[in-house]
Amino acid sequence: MNFSLIHILKSVSQGSFILYIIGGCSILSVCIFIERCLFLHRAEMDTNKFVIGLRRFIKDGNIIEAIRVCEDCEGTISKIVKSGLLRHDRAKDQIEGAMEVAGLTEISRLEKNAKILSIIAHITPLIGLLGTVLGFIQAFSEMRQTGLMDVSTTRIGEAMEYALMTTAAGLVVAIPTVVGYNYVVSRIESLVLEMQTTSSEIVDLLLLNKKGYAI
Repeated sequence: MNFSLIHILKSVSQGSFILYIIGGCSILSVCIFIERCLFLHRAEMDTNKFVIGLRRFIKDGNIIEAIRVCEDCEGTISKIVKSGLLRHDRAKDQIEGAMEVAGLTEISRLEKNAKILSIIAHITPLIGLLGTVLGFIQAFSEMRQTGLMDVSTTRIGEAMEYALMTTAAGLVVAIPTVVGYNYVVSRIESLVLEMQTTSSEIVDLLLLNKKGYAI
């Protein structure tokens, strides 16, 4: 059992298996980052212009037209506002509850795949470290089998080079992935804050209009 495990480790260390894994993580990280940036760009909208447009229809009691405005917008906030407008004749807690549920749904869509970036950022240095350990195992194995007098410096140098290269490759992938993940998270947090403030403003508009106050 031990012999077969050592044989597998040596086979892995002799090839570029670890580097292929790190390269795959790199490609996956770039694809997810680009996909999230495009999705977040579509989710964003000019909330000030959106709320000003809705204010006029809510003031006139034209909720149907206000809902149509939400449907015409592709932003995340418009979907949350629409859920509240559909319950405009309900109590405040019911309106807020509907918007909260819609908000949680939209947040889950915003965060989709973003966690994978965090996982890649954490595991690629570990995978690189594994390659380093395997490289040293190969180097010491060469020294043990050939003896110190007959050891091939070329073979030892290749093993050491592979060992250090995998660690470097893991860090090269991990560092920009951490930056990309934090950038995506910061944009999601900004959108969530915008959702909360806009939702609160729409609820206030609906309640003031229901009570007959000027808005």
